[in-house]
Amino acid sequence: MSWPLITYVLTAALRDRLLLSLIILLVLGASLSVFMGSSAVVEQDRFAVVFAGGGLRLASVLGLVLFVVFFVRRSFESKDVEFLLSRPVSRVQFLLSFSAAFSLLGILMGAAVGATLYALGPHLFGEGHILWVVSLMVENVIMVNAALFFSMFLSSAATASMVAFTFYVLARMMGQILGIIDAGGRLFEFGPMSVAIQMISAVTPRLDLMAQTSWLVYGAGDEVGFSYIIIQGLVFSILIILASLLDLVFRKF
Repeated sequence: MSWPLITYVLTAALRDRLLLSLIILLVLGASLSVFMGSSAVVEQDRFAVVFAGGGLRLASVLGLVLFVVFFVRRSFESKDVEFLLSRPVSRVQFLLSFSAAFSLLGILMGAAVGATLYALGPHLFGEGHILWVVSLMVENVIMVNAALFFSMFLSSAATASMVAFTFYVLARMMGQILGIIDAGGRLFEFGPMSVAIQMISAVTPRLDLMAQTSWLVYGAGDEVGFSYIIIQGLVFSILIILASLLDLVFRKF
């Protein structure tokens, strides 16, 4: 990896007001959560934390994906990528540096959301909240690397954004889809679509198991722990980065 390239991406995030937008997003999300929580009859603090967690999780992923996609496509269109690769930097270093910078932004975003939840209910914060924050960081890392791959593979920023969001929705719904298949739904029973879904699920992260809202209320369960979250993040991030490397290495500028 190249530290100057990582700094270049982080500087671009500052220039594009990503951090300022994050601060505004957190303030608005926390304020809206407190306002909505005040309407609850009981457990107002828990309601505010859960409402803020669900909303900020979705908003952080959408914001990161849009930033990555439009930054990468703008870099290609303005010939910044060709200029950077003309320097003594290999294509592997270039991609790994971009991936590291985007992953760092995803981790910072997850930490900021976690700090917001702590500010809303410090007396409620426990192991379940820590697990939720860590899983959100891992989810952000997976999605920024997926957005990096789609933005490099597809020439249109709008198309890459839509594909990335479709990938996110599919990953969030994979558990329900597999549950329908296991229940023997007539739409999938013994059909080719069942086989296709099973194959897709093998290369799709189970984001429905990440950042579960129940952890914010009932604490961490026994089904998913820190080891599963970290391993899933590493496996799918490596797979996505390898796919991006193959696309960049064999691309002719």
